[in-house]
Amino acid sequence: MTDRPDFLWDEPLNRGDLKKVLAGEDEEESLYYAAKILREARFEEVWEYLSPAFLASHWERLRARLGRKKGFWEFLYSTWRAHGLIH
Repeated sequence: MTDRPDFLWDEPLNRGDLKKVLAGEDEEESLYYAAKILREARFEEVWEYLSPAFLASHWERLRARLGRKKGFWEFLYSTWRAHGLIH
């Protein structure tokens, strides 16, 4: 058994490494992996790595990277904003 998330089957990162990258200073690398999580991870897994506040603060740079999941995340983001859950 590996500590690598299923959605990172093609990457050499385990869960701890991924969390460090997401919290790191290289914003481009962080956004690359955040978008990959949003595209590939199961909805329940997303929240192990990202928060709604992270999505809100990086939304404009993330949305273009969401591929086939863009509509899903746009719906959630706009609903959360409409209900005042994120700013």
